[in-house]
Amino acid sequence: MSNIPENQIGDWLKKLERESWQLELLVSAFTIFLLMIAIESFEGFILSIQYQYDLSDNFLTFIFIFLFLLQKSLVALTICLVGHLMLRGFWVGTIGLRSVQSSIDFSQLNYNDFFTEKLKKKVISLDQLVIKLDEICSVIFAFAFLVMSMLLAFGMFLLSFGVLAIVLSTLGEITPDSWDNVVGVVAAFIFFTTLIMGLMYMIDYFTLGFFKKVKWLRKIYYPFYRFYNVITLAVLSRSIYYYMISKFTKKKIRTVYGLVGAIIVVMVLFDFDQHQYFPSAETDRLISINYYDDLRKEHEYIDRASIASQYLDEPHFQLFLRYTPKDNSIAAEHCPDFVPVKDEGINWSLSLNTEGGNFTINDQDHAGEDFDQLLSCLSAIYEVSVNDSVYQELSYYYYKHPDKDQKGLLTVIPTSEFRDGENLLRIRKIRVIDRDSVKTGYQSFARIPFWYKK
Repeated sequence: MSNIPENQIGDWLKKLERESWQLELLVSAFTIFLLMIAIESFEGFILSIQYQYDLSDNFLTFIFIFLFLLQKSLVALTICLVGHLMLRGFWVGTIGLRSVQSSIDFSQLNYNDFFTEKLKKKVISLDQLVIKLDEICSVIFAFAFLVMSMLLAFGMFLLSFGVLAIVLSTLGEITPDSWDNVVGVVAAFIFFTTLIMGLMYMIDYFTLGFFKKVKWLRKIYYPFYRFYNVITLAVLSRSIYYYMISKFTKKKIRTVYGLVGAIIVVMVLFDFDQHQYFPSAETDRLISINYYDDLRKEHEYIDRASIASQYLDEPHFQLFLRYTPKDNSIAAEHCPDFVPVKDEGINWSLSLNTEGGNFTINDQDHAGEDFDQLLSCLSAIYEVSVNDSVYQELSYYYYKHPDKDQKGLLTVIPTSEFRDGENLLRIRKIRVIDRDSVKTGYQSFARIPFWYKK
């Protein structure tokens, strides 16, 4: 483009505009294919965060909101591109029809004068239809990426707001007690100022520049406007946004915003379900296929525990208990005098050795760990029973389940005392009632019905 004379740039751009539909079709089709794969992979990534990491509830909430909005932005982009692809197909078909029949011969239809006159006024020519469809398709193609950027911007705003809240909370915890009042006032001022200005930025965005029209506010609002432009990555879609709102009337844009907003509200607040007598909440009488290896979907995470099948006929059967990092605090309360070699979180993967004047780097050595005690502390937080029999002497082993390589405990339970037919496996987990007195109790963790044939 740098070699094109300035007087020819306009012609070059017009040529691109005329031929852009070919690129639109290719990009739409290829992007839809990639998005279908990306959405499925993204769902798996969100699940991996939930199952593999133990993050603070506040931080995890903001992370999930951001990832949820990012996922929905991909869905919205896919829907827009599918609509664009269908309209482009209609447009190509219209061009093909025009090459065969360029005008309507109403005399051949033999309608009465009333309908003939009405149709002549209402039915637009194929030339006008081709131009109109081309314009709509191009706008939808740009609008698809604008919708994605809007949802992503909102997610980035919530994420940055959450990070700020966590930072201010952390500063309040590490500062001396004598500074609590000062830190509290400063933190509250920063927090609410950032929140209010962020809300103003969002309102300004969706009202097509309401606060940009207020003259006395410009010097106060502009620094925050620049700041949130960076935080929300609005710079990526700013050109599309301003070109769109300058081309169409505010009434049309607000109508589209209102329609999309109403659809989102309805989808979030309402759920269509005609199964009145089927519970929406988890109940003891609900059989979850997640508990059974032969029924669970391939590569699906195990929620809590798992056995081989609903139907058993062997002298022993295996029980897998998924290990979640949230169990660390429970195991530590149960074994207060035992400290594992590994820290929770980040650990050194290498060790430095300078003995004998030689400098060597080796893998971290965990051979000094008391593995029996480590296993005992973790397995002791569970109580396993079948029907009315509580098992006190079960042997536990560390185990990585084939589904997603989930870490956990494996134990083998004899079936000699099982009754013929239906049996109920109950698993309870220790919960800490009072940390000061190390008082604990049990809460229900899993109930797994199964059928045994003697």
